[in-house]
Amino acid sequence: MSLLLAAVTVGVLLAAFTAAPAAAKAPCWKQVLNDWSNSRAIGHYPLHCYREAIRNLPEDLRDYSSAADDILAALQAEISNRDNRTPQSAGGGNGNGKTHPSPSAYRRAIDNLGTSNADSLPIPLIVLGALGALLLASAAGLAGTKRIRAHRAARRGPPPPN
Repeated sequence: MSLLLAAVTVGVLLAAFTAAPAAAKAPCWKQVLNDWSNSRAIGHYPLHCYREAIRNLPEDLRDYSSAADDILAALQAEISNRDNRTPQSAGGGNGNGKTHPSPSAYRRAIDNLGTSNADSLPIPLIVLGALGALLLASAAGLAGTKRIRAHRAARRGPPPPN
């Protein structure tokens, strides 16, 4: 039981330490990458943010995903809509004055954990790591118990004859 408590504590501490960097204000190019990595519509940013996001795109995302194309498309859309944007459409809307519905309780909880940026540890990885640590600890406990019992049996000697 104490091993389970230790594993849960480690998982919570890992989540807390990964949430701390997310609270800091990220550069605008990282916000563009975070929007893309969370499958959200890329928001409205200054034009240099899109270019810096493409320039700072990790090599694996550049090679194996459509991130560069998607960010470039958002840049082109931003350039084409720059003259006809109104204050109502700047921000959380979709360009026609309508705003997106408020996020669900689940989405808000995940965002509060700090895993919504591109370089934080994903929650499933933290959970699997804690589960792996718990399994290793239980295997070590079972092996230790077996060794202790064998040592005690050897000290007692052979069983008496009937």
